[in-house]
Amino acid sequence: MMSKEAIRGILRLALGAYHTYFILYASIWDIKHPNYETYAGRWKTLTFITCMLNCWYFIGAFLKDAFFCHILPDSINKKIKSFLDSMFGAVVCPAALLVVGAFWGLYFFNRELIWPVHMDLLIPQTYGHMMHTLLGVIALVELAAFNHQFLTFNEGFALCMTYAGCYVSWLYYIRYAAGIWVYPLFYRLTKPWRKEMFLSGVVSFLLALYCIVYGLHSSIHGVKDLSTKENAGNEKLKAKKVRKIE
Repeated sequence: MMSKEAIRGILRLALGAYHTYFILYASIWDIKHPNYETYAGRWKTLTFITCMLNCWYFIGAFLKDAFFCHILPDSINKKIKSFLDSMFGAVVCPAALLVVGAFWGLYFFNRELIWPVHMDLLIPQTYGHMMHTLLGVIALVELAAFNHQFLTFNEGFALCMTYAGCYVSWLYYIRYAAGIWVYPLFYRLTKPWRKEMFLSGVVSFLLALYCIVYGLHSSIHGVKDLSTKENAGNEKLKAKKVRKIE
């Protein structure tokens, strides 16, 4: 039978290969996407940025499981794992679920706001589901299959909010630099503060998803964030000191 480490490596290799294939597919074959032909190309859409984050995460996780653990000191491996797990819990997984939830929510409400009918003629449905469905499914598989070492709830919340703030700032910078809005929906939000209200709702949705991810991980694997580990370590040290004194 294969060891748990081997199974982990194979699963993460498969997930990393999938995301790599998706990025290559998007870069080489998907040349008709109208949004990709304007300022900043693919790098202005939340979907593509999130796919890149997932790709980097899974490749990094695979390299850690398959190679780094054999050639690097334990102290460095622990730091790499802590960084990858922190990013997954606070950014990668919530952002992936946001892409799926926001896209399909708007799609079923009024698809013209997010994916007009003519896009079906430009982009294969397979690619659409790779972007807007499997992205979230794979993140949930990773969340359920592996025990991560998350940041404390407040630290993860702050990191998630920072990521959201950076992307919102990026949207407004593109508007300033190129005079365009990334999403067609923004051209319909013409009344004062409508765009800001919509973005506030999206950011709130992302933060709610972070809370859900944190809660799911705790219920599946137990509370395993940095604070609990540090507290457990401190308690052990205190117990040892007490024993020595006695």
